[in-house]
Amino acid sequence: MLLKCLLCFVLTLLTIECYQFEGEHCTADSQPGTCKLLSQCPKLLEEIRRCGSPMPPHMRRRLQELGCGFQLDEPLVCCGSSTSNTAKPITSRPNSKPWSNENQDPYNTGGNQDTNVDDTSNWDSNKNNVDNSIERIPDVQNHRNLNLLPIECGVIEGERIFGGNRTRLFEMPWMVLLSYDSGRGTRLSCGGSLITKWYVLTAAHCISFLTGRLKLKAVILGEYDVRSDPDCERMEGQLFCAPKIRTVPIETLIPHPDYSPQNLGDDIGLIRLAEPADFSLDSMKPICLPISSALQSERLEGLNGVVAGWGATEDGLQSPVLLSVDLPIISNSECQAIYTDGSILIHNSQMCAGGIPDKDSCGGDSGGPLVYPGRTRAVGVRYVQRGIVSYGSKRCGVGGFPGVYTRVANYMDWILDNIRG
Repeated sequence: MLLKCLLCFVLTLLTIECYQFEGEHCTADSQPGTCKLLSQCPKLLEEIRRCGSPMPPHMRRRLQELGCGFQLDEPLVCCGSSTSNTAKPITSRPNSKPWSNENQDPYNTGGNQDTNVDDTSNWDSNKNNVDNSIERIPDVQNHRNLNLLPIECGVIEGERIFGGNRTRLFEMPWMVLLSYDSGRGTRLSCGGSLITKWYVLTAAHCISFLTGRLKLKAVILGEYDVRSDPDCERMEGQLFCAPKIRTVPIETLIPHPDYSPQNLGDDIGLIRLAEPADFSLDSMKPICLPISSALQSERLEGLNGVVAGWGATEDGLQSPVLLSVDLPIISNSECQAIYTDGSILIHNSQMCAGGIPDKDSCGGDSGGPLVYPGRTRAVGVRYVQRGIVSYGSKRCGVGGFPGVYTRVANYMDWILDNIRG
């Protein structure tokens, strides 16, 4: 029953892959192995069963080390005649973005709050630190569609600016899930962010060049825990419940015209909803975008951004609850120096974050936002979306290998050109 439940989450919520890795050679228990679907590796499945629930840390590490990536809607693992802690060599592939929530078992509903909250007091002193290496920052101050972006956005609830693994109810109400039709039913994968009541910002690879029989059909608004509807949380002895989620049809898909799975750049897209989001609900609010020159040219290297999603966790399985992780943002030159195998080129319109063991964004997080606080047109400090989860190391949360994100500031003119009221 445990395995059935775990695989259920995997089959329900996994990422979309442009490349397949099944059948690749690997090493398991110092013997030759083959990358196979987890459901087709009986020895490893039996080992998972014996470990029980919640999954112990050593088993989580084992699954991460044996991970080969993903195939459509299941994790691939190195399957040999026996299992071992020998990891498959790391290679970089598009759309293999990982997700981790640092030592929290996502199936333990009691959660595991992280008390290591980062100090964000330096954001203000950093606001005038301009990054001159960022090319083509568009000036959108007089753009005809600027007034379509809501002034009230990116509200930071309470004192939880950074930290924590499992998010709180209503903490990130701009988060959305994408729902796909496939040959085997509905798949929830990829994320996105509400930027107006009509538009969701996501990655181009989540809405174009879809493989197999996948077809994007709807956007889920107001989601928090996919196992329940409505979602509820007890705070200080009182039960709070969110409104029911809304599954909204899609009117128009707008991937960036220059995106392709081969060059990996321009990985940004918009979804126009067939029905507007209801911003009067606490579970549906927009995120702020970097529309001012100060926010667009702000230097973020050395600071910690926050990424959120329902993607794969460090044990290679999907989380039913919205998770968040804070990741260090690094310079593009440092990022390019890490990916030395020549498989990818870090463009100035991209940014990198992560490289911390067991902390990263992952498979089903593609298209989700990387945010960092800043001053906007609203009163006070608000969350501002700085990046979009694009791609990274084939294996999630590998120390030293940061994830690559689309730099939103470079595309503000494109975003505004393509939205309407």
